[in-house]
Amino acid sequence: MTERSGGYQAERAGLLRRARAFADERDRMAAECAALEEVFLREGRPLGDDQYGAELERNLPKLKESVFGGFQAYIDELEGVRKGLIANADGYRAAEQAGTVPGE
Repeated sequence: MTERSGGYQAERAGLLRRARAFADERDRMAAECAALEEVFLREGRPLGDDQYGAELERNLPKLKESVFGGFQAYIDELEGVRKGLIANADGYRAAEQAGTVPGE
């Protein structure tokens, strides 16, 4: 978006570039989350058999839910911003097209 006398001018290509950057970050975070989940599956129960391991194991489901919930919330937020940028780009395109006369 660039400032103009009396307002702003949006650059559709810039909005779409930013949307792609958010999609890339979303995909990267989803891959990181999947990799972490794979570690949990691969490692199984590495917490030991002492009282500390037992305590950690008891809390592990809640901890995992919190970690993976945080990942998912961030991924969802990135997707929401991406969709918003695309909607803005489409809105600006529609407004620009509405201001033109067909055949000119």
